[in-house]
Amino acid sequence: MPPRRIRIAVMDDHRVFAEALAARLSAEPDLMVVGTASTSVQAWDLFSHNEIDVVTLDLRLGGEDGLLVGRQLRERWPDLAIVVVSAAADDDRVSEAVQMGVLGWVAKQGSIEALLIAVRGAARGEIHLPAALLTQLLVSQSTQGRPSTPEADAIARLTARELEVLRALMEGLSRNEIGAMLHISPNTVRTHIRTILRKLNVHSALAAVALARRAGVVAVLAGQK
Repeated sequence: MPPRRIRIAVMDDHRVFAEALAARLSAEPDLMVVGTASTSVQAWDLFSHNEIDVVTLDLRLGGEDGLLVGRQLRERWPDLAIVVVSAAADDDRVSEAVQMGVLGWVAKQGSIEALLIAVRGAARGEIHLPAALLTQLLVSQSTQGRPSTPEADAIARLTARELEVLRALMEGLSRNEIGAMLHISPNTVRTHIRTILRKLNVHSALAAVALARRAGVVAVLAGQK
């Protein structure tokens, strides 16, 4: 028996975009879009009559706050996985989304491959947040009056690419595997690792991973709930 397909709801107030996205997701053999919604009322009706694993959610739903709608849906269906699909990437919004349990964030102008990775990862309980947004989140945590640590401050100095390499190290990938995943050479990976070690003031990749785990953002960096 084939595995059950991932059941998805698409929430966006732009009907043409929502329908196009739904059609593209449904073209994948392991995905199934059960419906679309542009308002909280429509979403509540859709969720009340269907079992849904993942919802793709715009931050702006007409006059409604998408994250607020997502929070309300999760209060009723706590196992629901949320992937934000938005053109916006405001620091406060990213931080709020991560704190409320959003598992993925994909730019509307991004590739469909990135969305597919985020949706499938969310269904498994994995977090997929672009490295550039990870940087925003770390900087936001250290500059908005939230408690910070030397470890988090150090990681906030990493570039988006260096964060991607660090995340891969936390997942236990080798240099060759990291290079294949990021489409860069093993030598380039080695250069990135050296820079990461220098910026974090540690002497090994294992020490860098340990520091990241102490930084308080391990769940985001490692892609684990």
